[in-house]
Amino acid sequence: MINRLYTLFLSLFVSLVAYGQTAGTIASKDAMLYETSRHLYEKGNKLTIVSKDLEWPKGLGGSVLTELQQYLTAFFFGQASDSYDTGWKQFESLQGKEVHAIKDDTGTERRYYDMGLRCLWLEQGRYVSFLARLEERNETSVITQKYSYFTFDLINKKVLTQKDVFNQTRMWQDANIRSQFCELLDYMANTHTADSIDWDHLPNQFALEGQNIRFDLGVDKSGGVYSDVADDMVDVLFSKDFKRWMKQKVSTEGKTNLPMEAVYTTLPTDSVFPEVLPQFQGNVAAAIGQSLSYTSITPETTPVTKTFVSFIVNSDGSLKDITFLTVNNIELNRAIAAALQLLTGWKPAMHNGKPVACRYNLPLILHFQ
Repeated sequence: MINRLYTLFLSLFVSLVAYGQTAGTIASKDAMLYETSRHLYEKGNKLTIVSKDLEWPKGLGGSVLTELQQYLTAFFFGQASDSYDTGWKQFESLQGKEVHAIKDDTGTERRYYDMGLRCLWLEQGRYVSFLARLEERNETSVITQKYSYFTFDLINKKVLTQKDVFNQTRMWQDANIRSQFCELLDYMANTHTADSIDWDHLPNQFALEGQNIRFDLGVDKSGGVYSDVADDMVDVLFSKDFKRWMKQKVSTEGKTNLPMEAVYTTLPTDSVFPEVLPQFQGNVAAAIGQSLSYTSITPETTPVTKTFVSFIVNSDGSLKDITFLTVNNIELNRAIAAALQLLTGWKPAMHNGKPVACRYNLPLILHFQ
């Protein structure tokens, strides 16, 4: 029988921790932003449409992960920055003025940016893996299309390279081992690859995923063709340094909290602590539970625990800046974020009789029944 996930909601507890941004926020050592949005910019005769679908690590284990922020901002925004917020603002400023409707597009040039960042795996205290995608195009052709499978080493604060993980002599010079490796990748490919793989250059990009490694096969320009291979099937290719790194003990009990400015997006300068906090019309937990995707959420992969999610309820009742302050289960957080984005029925905070934007902190306890 398929397990169904239910959400228990403690209304009294939520009312006690639903703060306005100016009054304070919940301290957190972890923070993952889930950003799904579309923006339109106008500059002269140029229109730029930016679509974002991002799972962005603002910090893990009490660290803002400056090296990871710089890697991601350089990939997406063309310039390395120490935070998502700074990188996005710099990129946004180059696009012109943000508008909400096109008045007259006669003779205008259109430019499109599609940005996607998906967290593939988090090994607490050891590493986090991602697939990043970016496509830039105009109305007739693709200008830039790139992607990156990568794993960020949380111990040494760097992106793992091929030399960090694999024994280069065995990988490239042992003909027998290399032949078996290529056959394995071909057999484990997620789709029929025909003769389109450049075997001489494998492995291309890769990412660690728990007991598996995902190898990009380099067939398309979005990382959509890959092989997921169990570690024990390619153990002979691992370097001694990598094996020592995987056995190294890590501590996940750090009590250092992230600085507030690293976790939360700044509210408008005219924001105030409201007289009336945001309210959801109905049972917010039940509404989230009804919209959750249960496909990959099971009792084995989803421990019963409290999850803190924080977001801004805009003056029009829409949500933005969905940030998880607990990053224990990537699949669960992703499902909750998607469910939140589907919710309607939020009443904004009120101040002096007018609706205002306000941050809302929501603790959730989930269990299987």
